[in-house]
Amino acid sequence: MVALLNILAVPFSLIYKTVAWIQRRLRARRVHAPKDIFVISVDGIAFGGSGKTPMVIRLGEELSRKKIPFAVITRGYGSRLEKTGGRLDPRRHGPADAGDEACLIQRRLPQAAVWVGRRRVDSLEAAARDGARVAILDDGFQSTHIRRDLKIMLDDPDRPWSYLRHFPRLMREADLYLTRSGARRPARGPAHGTYDSGISGFFDARGKSHDVGETGLFGFSALGDNQRFRRDLEAFNLLGFRPFRDHHAYDAGDLRDLEKRRRAAGAGFLVCTEKDFIKAATAAPADMPLLYAGNRIQLDMDLGDYLWRHVPEKT
Repeated sequence: MVALLNILAVPFSLIYKTVAWIQRRLRARRVHAPKDIFVISVDGIAFGGSGKTPMVIRLGEELSRKKIPFAVITRGYGSRLEKTGGRLDPRRHGPADAGDEACLIQRRLPQAAVWVGRRRVDSLEAAARDGARVAILDDGFQSTHIRRDLKIMLDDPDRPWSYLRHFPRLMREADLYLTRSGARRPARGPAHGTYDSGISGFFDARGKSHDVGETGLFGFSALGDNQRFRRDLEAFNLLGFRPFRDHHAYDAGDLRDLEKRRRAAGAGFLVCTEKDFIKAATAAPADMPLLYAGNRIQLDMDLGDYLWRHVPEKT
């Protein structure tokens, strides 16, 4: 099926790549970023589901260990701050204000400043004024107008529409090009290493770990790659699954429907990703058995050591 989709995508790929190449060339004519901030760009070949957000979080964890002041720059697709720009304030802003990915990053990196907005140069300048010495740029694929000091590219060859964004030059330009381990299709170029992710446990709203045992799970998610999350859950007696479109905003009706499906399937818990949990938990009744699956990106390299060697000492 993946091979057929990629064949069908060829004419669309040619059009997309032509437009994207022209756009990138025009933007690259004026490269800008504050001179006193080091920019790490995290990009993905595929449209969603390649693991950019977990990689951003992992980078933030490593920078925190080095005690380097850093900020995260993200667009916040579909949110109010995407249009106006600004720093995410977890006391005032939710997914509708800043986007689900921005809220997840802030939740996992509470010590970091997360700047949201379409105008990423403005966010970088604000982060530099705020004292950040490193900025992690989430999805800098189209941000050729921004100086990127360290480029990290993630590639999942199994993603059906990844062919559309297959620019060999981008992979050659990447300072760190990683492919998903265990992919059925071969990587598109010589990679520097591999990455993967997996479920590390199941947690409730208080962060308490739960042993799901053989009670059975009913899963749901609104990701760029719902099928990968479904496959991960199949190792835990998955009895049913409901996919939603990426960035779906859950309401009380969605949660009532999911609860009915859980009961009909005979599952003990409803399980989603942490990104989905941020949105779904606010609409869920207090007695609903709702958990999120913990996830952390796994690398076949020492990322902390890599950053130690590549991030300048001046930071």
